[in-house]
Amino acid sequence: MRIGACAIVASLVLWQLPATAGDPASAREQLKIGYMLAQEGKCSEAIPHLAESLRLDPKAITLINLADCEEKVGKLADAMGHWVDARARAHADGQRPIEDEATARANALEPRLARLTLVLAKTAPRDVVVERDGVVLGAPSIGIPLPVDPGSHSIVVKAKGRVDATTTLLLGEGESKRIELNVGPEAVVAEPAPPTPVRSSSQRSLSPLVFVGFGVAAAGIAVGSVTGAMALGAGDDAQTACPNGRCASQQALDEVRTGQTLGWVSTISFITAGAGAAVGAYGLFAGGAKKTDSSVSVAFAPTGALLRGRF
Repeated sequence: MRIGACAIVASLVLWQLPATAGDPASAREQLKIGYMLAQEGKCSEAIPHLAESLRLDPKAITLINLADCEEKVGKLADAMGHWVDARARAHADGQRPIEDEATARANALEPRLARLTLVLAKTAPRDVVVERDGVVLGAPSIGIPLPVDPGSHSIVVKAKGRVDATTTLLLGEGESKRIELNVGPEAVVAEPAPPTPVRSSSQRSLSPLVFVGFGVAAAGIAVGSVTGAMALGAGDDAQTACPNGRCASQQALDEVRTGQTLGWVSTISFITAGAGAAVGAYGLFAGGAKKTDSSVSVAFAPTGALLRGRF
């Protein structure tokens, strides 16, 4: 009786549907491919071709081939729908043999259908969403024994502020189950971590190497410049007192030696200045470092300059 009622409703719907443009030639080709695959026992491969043929040009013959393949691969709920559609369309087209075949197959399949009834607990909130195998079920589907394929099914209950509650169940052919669903526990919302203060480049502490290095560089340049000028003056005096490299007196010879010493001091000072600038630049680009007590001093001797420091 249930199948007969469904067929009558489907028949009325088909009579009311307007004719739509299709592609009968492509539909026949897809039907032929699907039929050959089905005859070879390859129903999983045949179903997409049969479904495409049905989309291009809905025919009762296509529906029964599709339903037969779906039944063989275990898609019993889909097969039932297509058997009912085939019966209605065959009746509308006056194809009695196909109508009788669809009716007999639908009646035989009916007891094999698994049915699942989903109900919500009384404590479930109103905004709850129920998904069965990834498909959202509306309120009219809750509490109704709906046909499903035999096998595993996943039920997910979602609600705002709640953890998703997932239920997995297994149904055999002809088995019926009633499952009461509820929402999951309250979701724990992690408090956002306080923002980490970002220090601007102007607030970044400078490494002591910056001050030490550039301080040494400044001192080296100053000393080198002064001693260099003094060495040039002593050199002019030595040229006058010792023409052709021969000194007439001990005083003239001492002036020559003093000029040479000042020249070496100037050279070493400029070298020290370069080294200090390099240290300062490293400290500047390397960023702030661990604070340490630092000091530096430059001492000059008759034969050179001595850099003393603690870093």
